[in-house]
Amino acid sequence: MMDLISKKNECCNPTGQNEQMEKENQQLKINNNNFRHEIKLLNEKLNKSETLVQFSENASEIAHEINNPVNLVSSSTSILDKSVKYIIHLIGLYQQIPSLKNQPIYKKIQSYEDEIGVELTIKELSRCLIRIKKAVDRVHEVTNNLSVLGKSQETIKLKVDVNESIKNTLTMAETAFNNNLQLYTEFGNIPIINSYRGKLNEVFTNLIENALEAIQEKPELKNEFLFIKTSLKNNKIIIEFKDSGIGMSTKTKERLFEKFYTTKSQGKGTGLGMTICKRIIENHKGTIEVESEQGKGTTFTISLPVKH
Repeated sequence: MMDLISKKNECCNPTGQNEQMEKENQQLKINNNNFRHEIKLLNEKLNKSETLVQFSENASEIAHEINNPVNLVSSSTSILDKSVKYIIHLIGLYQQIPSLKNQPIYKKIQSYEDEIGVELTIKELSRCLIRIKKAVDRVHEVTNNLSVLGKSQETIKLKVDVNESIKNTLTMAETAFNNNLQLYTEFGNIPIINSYRGKLNEVFTNLIENALEAIQEKPELKNEFLFIKTSLKNNKIIIEFKDSGIGMSTKTKERLFEKFYTTKSQGKGTGLGMTICKRIIENHKGTIEVESEQGKGTTFTISLPVKH
């Protein structure tokens, strides 16, 4: 009987009801704030995704704009190289004139040659031209890769050499490799395939960048590596990306291809990269698998049918 009276009093107690309502209101506020935070994060991810799409669409145009002045530098360098060789040859011919040594001007010529170090100057000029040529070639490589990457929205399949596509993608990341981080490649004898070249390059770029980031996250870099291998098995091209990075937990492996899932800190990852990679490979009727152990690195294996 006393229990019934107590419960009746609780039900009829305005103070208890107000406290309960206050608690519920507080929880609603917390849930609302959490929801707003999630919406904000999703918007940020979508904005970054749109930025990537815009970059992809404009990459070819950017490459074209860069190539215009670079082509001018390249052609001017070729003319300069030939001109310098002509002048050096002309100087050599002058030096062979016997009567020139008897002329008063000859001592001034010799004095000036010693002053400027003519032989060293000629060598340094030649070295400068070689460096300019290499720099121009490097810019051309970058712009060519930009043009290829800019075709990620392509709808027409082209004949693609997977080995060359990977090599081209690697040129974008070559500065990341050093004594503590080595790149190893084993390119097999594989056939040309019909594929969306730009989209495949997008996958290769993503996997290489993720591998390098996973390695850089280790507290100490020692004998680190990225190993890329291609081979042919059962009429399928097998592409392996193996790194010595921090690896993944079981939970991360299970959720890796989920849309918007990322282990990167806020502002560094959209959570779309691996989702897009999986979609691209599946559009090629292929598969992408991951093997990883926390602290022991990760291996991605892509399988692409030769004909699809």
